[in-house]
Amino acid sequence: MKIAMVIPPISDLNTPYASAPRLTGWLRKLGHQVDQIDLSLEHFLRVFSRNGLERLFAAINPRHVSLDLEDVYLHRERYIRIIDDVVAFAQGRDLGLAHRIARGDFLPEGPRFRSEPVGTYRGAFGEWGKGDLARHMVAFMFTDLVSLFNVTISPHFNLTNYGEKLTESLPAYDLLADELARPPNLIEQMMLEVADERIASDVDLVCLTCPFPGNLMGALVVGNWLATHRPNARRALGGGFPSTELRDLSDPRLFDSVDYVSLDDGELPLQQILARMQGNHEAPLSKTFERAHGKVVFHPAAAGCEAPRFGDLPAPDYGGLAMQRYVSLLYRRNHVSRLQSEGPSLKITAAHGCYWKKCTFCDITLPYIGDFDPMSARELADQMDAMHAQTGLFGFHFTDEAAPPSLMVSLSLELLRRGRSYRFWGNIRYDSYFTPDRCRLLAAGGMVAVTGGIEVASDEVLPKIAKGITVPQVIKVLQAFKQARILTHAYLMYGFPGETRQDTINSLEILRQMAAADILQSGYFHFFSLTAHAPVAKKPELYGIRIKDSKFKGFANYTLEYETVVGEPPSSTVYNALQAAIEAYARGEDLERDILSWFKPGDVPRPTMAADLVARVMSEPHPGALKGEPRLCWLGGMPQWSRGLLSVGTEYGEIHSQQAPKGLSEQLARCHPSQWEQGLPPKLSTFEDATWVDAFRPRGLILI
Repeated sequence: MKIAMVIPPISDLNTPYASAPRLTGWLRKLGHQVDQIDLSLEHFLRVFSRNGLERLFAAINPRHVSLDLEDVYLHRERYIRIIDDVVAFAQGRDLGLAHRIARGDFLPEGPRFRSEPVGTYRGAFGEWGKGDLARHMVAFMFTDLVSLFNVTISPHFNLTNYGEKLTESLPAYDLLADELARPPNLIEQMMLEVADERIASDVDLVCLTCPFPGNLMGALVVGNWLATHRPNARRALGGGFPSTELRDLSDPRLFDSVDYVSLDDGELPLQQILARMQGNHEAPLSKTFERAHGKVVFHPAAAGCEAPRFGDLPAPDYGGLAMQRYVSLLYRRNHVSRLQSEGPSLKITAAHGCYWKKCTFCDITLPYIGDFDPMSARELADQMDAMHAQTGLFGFHFTDEAAPPSLMVSLSLELLRRGRSYRFWGNIRYDSYFTPDRCRLLAAGGMVAVTGGIEVASDEVLPKIAKGITVPQVIKVLQAFKQARILTHAYLMYGFPGETRQDTINSLEILRQMAAADILQSGYFHFFSLTAHAPVAKKPELYGIRIKDSKFKGFANYTLEYETVVGEPPSSTVYNALQAAIEAYARGEDLERDILSWFKPGDVPRPTMAADLVARVMSEPHPGALKGEPRLCWLGGMPQWSRGLLSVGTEYGEIHSQQAPKGLSEQLARCHPSQWEQGLPPKLSTFEDATWVDAFRPRGLILI
């Protein structure tokens, strides 16, 4: 069968969304012909081109331009003149333009620049260089243009989503149906022009992956167009949005735009849809909605049809995606934002689901969290090798809910054994398993950064979340990553039921101390959202809240409205202050500022945490302990011995020489990855004399 795997507008512009290459690899393994089409990227490149801007500016009614955006409209000829050059820079095709952009006289400077004048942030990029400053300024320019087109062409248009506010937590389909019934605006016409160019006229099945609310409207606009212009094609919608929000779908109008809506992992649902399309009318659909006789019918997991084991799936397949066309924009001034935008990264997942799956705010009752299925380290390394061979890229982003610590350690050992020089980062739990030595191993294996949920840095609130971590534990793990030169980022939450204002301010004080100690490089706050599939929603009375009457009317049923019965309700002004503070801390600013000055008088009490709490914990031993007999791994170069002199490159590349017997060189060599027997470092007990071990620990000999 001929399949189009489509990433609909609008999604990440830096790299393809993960589900498309993953499902493409599976479908190609089954023998199907698959075209991968990133309409999100192609639409961006259509809009932000000389021809695209000429058309959009020509369509604007000047009377609809708001006063704050008037200068963007007035600079239209300048935008049109430079846009192709700016896109070439963002794609990495003309990096030499960075100097002229950073100089400050090349880009028109609209309202986004005024909200954060160049002079106030130019110094912050000194250590990174003009390239990063220029990418930041280019992101400002695109934001200004998007703001103008949002006001004058389409209120749904944003840089990283389309129609997100309309489609987020939408209990009834009415508003969306009304929007889809009108003629397409110019932004949407450009979507459809790209779709017409890229989706083959003889396609059999179009798969629309919809991870977020901001992809849904674009997917349905394309789906409607397909009905007229590709009438023989079937249309399947899947991904994170339907799998979380549409599990109770009953409104048949959605099926004017698509033929199938599948839930959870797409491999088996698509396999069964294709089996039917190939003439096997007895093939049962699996976890899939369709419309029959005017009503929505759901087909549960098909009996007798086994979904593939996660480790048996082929590597994500990037064939057909032009990775050099993706754009690199820097949205925030912190290290993790910079990392995410440093060129396209290859998306890979170490384990399906979450190994912890206990957090009370999380969708642990759904398969994408609850069905834990890890790969082996060798399977994972094989996939990384295959993806690198196909694309030539070395950077990997692990998309796990929380990558299993032991698997990350085993992967690093395997990559060292293979002599690879990949770089990777991803989401973890700040688990005490991450000892200083293991973090050094991860860094040697290629890990450059981690992101993880601290949520609320409060030992009063963390047990209610069932996070399985404590504040001292997090401090020690962050310290271990910092010592290994691995960047850290925290996902944070405000407003969890039962969180008091004292908890909130104490948490912020701990975060301030972490940032001041440079063990936490960046963070971002999310407002607590009650979802239908989380433990809090299953037993709200345990958390002092009451769920309001449902507004569900056949479409989305995910985010629930609630009221606080016991304790203090969350405050939007407190949330905004938290966000402002953590963003400043991530930039290394205001670390000594009075913490109460971020808030309105009376919003929060003074913190009760000791001013040196983080420093005291950092001086204590790491709580993680090795289980079983340790193995010795040498992270430096292969030792050389000649005439009584041992010379070796250490963990960080320095050359060390010392007088030593040849036997010491041989013992150290056995710990080098190239010499491991059966792919694993030697156990400590295999050395009759281990007195030499401690001398080499500072230089790169670790115990794991």
